[in-house]
Amino acid sequence: MSEVTRAYELVGPALRQQGVDVVFFMMGLGGPHSPPVQSCVAAGIRTIYVRHEEAAAMMAHAYARMTGKPGVCMTPLGPATTNALTGIVNAWADASPVVLIGGGHGLNDTGREAYQEQDEIAMFRPVTKDATRVEVPERIPELVGRAFHLAQSGRRGPVYLELPLDVIHKRVKPERVSWPDHWIDAPRPAANSEQLESLRGLITASSRPLVLSGSGIIWSGAQSALAEFVHGSGIPLITTPQSRGVVPEDDPLVLTGARSPAMKNADLVLVIGTRANWINAHLQPPRFSKDAQLVVVNLDPEEIGRGRVPTLGIQGDARVVLEQMTALAKPPKSRWQPWVDGLAAEDQSRADQNEVEAANAAVPIHPQRLCLEIRDFLPRDAVFVVDGHEILEFARRTVPSYTTGGYVTTGPNGCMGVGVPMAIGAKVAAPDRDVVVFMGDGGFGWNGLEFDTALRHEIPIVGIVGNNAGFTARPTAGEGGGRELGFQRYDKVVEALGGYGEFVEHPDEIRPALDRALASGRPALVNVCIDPDIPASGGLLGALGSTQATPAKA
Repeated sequence: MSEVTRAYELVGPALRQQGVDVVFFMMGLGGPHSPPVQSCVAAGIRTIYVRHEEAAAMMAHAYARMTGKPGVCMTPLGPATTNALTGIVNAWADASPVVLIGGGHGLNDTGREAYQEQDEIAMFRPVTKDATRVEVPERIPELVGRAFHLAQSGRRGPVYLELPLDVIHKRVKPERVSWPDHWIDAPRPAANSEQLESLRGLITASSRPLVLSGSGIIWSGAQSALAEFVHGSGIPLITTPQSRGVVPEDDPLVLTGARSPAMKNADLVLVIGTRANWINAHLQPPRFSKDAQLVVVNLDPEEIGRGRVPTLGIQGDARVVLEQMTALAKPPKSRWQPWVDGLAAEDQSRADQNEVEAANAAVPIHPQRLCLEIRDFLPRDAVFVVDGHEILEFARRTVPSYTTGGYVTTGPNGCMGVGVPMAIGAKVAAPDRDVVVFMGDGGFGWNGLEFDTALRHEIPIVGIVGNNAGFTARPTAGEGGGRELGFQRYDKVVEALGGYGEFVEHPDEIRPALDRALASGRPALVNVCIDPDIPASGGLLGALGSTQATPAKA
């Protein structure tokens, strides 16, 4: 580096030092030509220019989930940075490490109603692990390193770092710049001997045990440890949506289809690496038995006792504690075989029911028929990204996951419009895996134009729109309004941008269209007309108190 340099030139090397290989950004950070982004290019970092800042945060979120390391996004000042707020909130709710570097008005203009002056720090502080403004240019590498440390320590989460316009254009002397070391893994806390003895007693006394795992399994790299414990103990496993596939879902002990009876009737629930929230009814009755013994293993001590006070709480790393649990002497598997057999029968019954419902040749296409076609089309190691609301509810019943990172959803925040950005982020993180994104026509409307981003950067994703001509299924007479969108030709939008598109109205056309879309090697969209009068129920909709609407008469 030269004798005297500008502060913005420190950004790329600082990110590179933290292992960053890609940045999702919108032009304009620090000026029209984004000098900090140019420093990333000079440092050998791939830069992906998006159409909307919200999408940049969502891409970084998916990239983090796929790689296990922080995703990075960069935005200009003012509304460009607040546009990213929704994506950051989504990452916060999902406990995913994302580092957002945003532009800010010049410090010397604070309080003078400068161009796009606003208190971005105050906006981001409630939904990040830290929100910091760079005020001394020589501290840029130090504060970048700190952001990465915080994003990955304890419960993961997003961090916001603001670069004021005047600060990043200041001259700095290289010898005054402090370069921190690369972030290293923090110590992994384990259960103590007393906790392990208590755990042994609870397992021994149980006749209907259950493991409930979450994304902490992914962040701690505990997939193999979880599978070994489940197989060694014979205890059935249920996962949260964000951790689906950590143990392949065709494993006989992964009984996703029996989720409700498993939770309701278990007498011992081992909650490992997941939080008490609306997805699991806060671990409360009637979702779980009031008499069930509860063991909570979580890296974050604040999560132990949230929702429901456990019988045993262990602050520990999921992988380490699972390895300790595997080493415990356990009763013979035959002790709870009747419990497992009953859940397996329920799981198979649900699968058979879905199969019957999906074997439907009606036109418009039944949503579950579309999901069955997607299930049979997806390669086993594909990454399946699902947008929110009704589409998510249909897909979760039919489309399984077999690999870590193979099932990417919006997360606990339930945000819609995440589909295309998350698919792009996932494909960048896993270029050798096929990435397929399933969304509704409402979901496409939020960030569908990011197909342009995929095309410009040659990121081949396959999109599927479950097009029910509206934001939701049609309500019963007299309920709601304004949902009608019509069977619009979203495939033509992607075609006009230079991608591949098909429009499907008959069920036997679905699979050939999907095969052609994947074979095109380009960003592609298959636009499938599904029945507007068939709503989804359960999951998010059930948690919000919705009931399945009666189909409207034609």
